[in-house]
Amino acid sequence: MGSGSRGRGQRSFEVVDGGQTPSADSMRALRRWQTNSVTVVTTTDSGFRGVTVSAFSIVSLEPGHLLVCLDRRGEALEAVIKASRFAVSVLSDRQEFLADRFAGRAPLVDPQFSGVRFQLTTRGNPVLEECLVWFDCDVAAHQDWGDHVVVFGDVVEGGYGTGTDPLLYFDGAYRSLVLD
Repeated sequence: MGSGSRGRGQRSFEVVDGGQTPSADSMRALRRWQTNSVTVVTTTDSGFRGVTVSAFSIVSLEPGHLLVCLDRRGEALEAVIKASRFAVSVLSDRQEFLADRFAGRAPLVDPQFSGVRFQLTTRGNPVLEECLVWFDCDVAAHQDWGDHVVVFGDVVEGGYGTGTDPLLYFDGAYRSLVLD
């Protein structure tokens, strides 16, 4: 498999890169086929900071722990580590444009989050109003891992936004969940 999409028709079982460790291009192509929720990680650092993230997972229910993976070259990582806290908003299907803004593919969000509907957690982290759910976390640990840093969070507060259906990311595009 190269770096392109394979299409969604019938496929056969395939091994990439001749059975060797997959290249970065192959990993990127394989990743496209993992369906992810779309989240925005926010914190406070000389105003508000936020970044779109698809690598997010709840790793423990009791006590509540989660992880997010942040690009080691991004400003968001530095802000989260410096603040020692962050929030995660799991986006609804009404927030595609916001996902693009926080990803830097549309007009960037300024440090005041002008034009963004948000609320503050009890501790002052911004969460996006139209999200499905949100979590406010303390940074418990962070671990360099390849081209990203895994940030582990202890969940100290959580809640629901006003959204009802998830925004998903699959095969390089935003998708909506279609229920029968």
